[in-house]
Amino acid sequence: MKQAKNEYNNKIGEHLRVLRKKSKLTQSNLGDQLNVSFQQIQKFENGTNRIFAHQLLQLCELNGWNIIEFKASELFV
Repeated sequence: MKQAKNEYNNKIGEHLRVLRKKSKLTQSNLGDQLNVSFQQIQKFENGTNRIFAHQLLQLCELNGWNIIEFKASELFV
């Protein structure tokens, strides 16, 4: 079933892209960290697919990002 894009998915994806680029990582790098394809990372960043909480936590732990940055009130400023 295709997931509908929503504002939260879009904002989380945008923030994921910003953090990835700040960390000088490629979509393939993140995909390798989660054992998914770069296309899947692309879909997360575009808000087409939702990233699971455990995947987001894993990326934060591996890359030294703070999960609090993904808090809804921080994303919608």
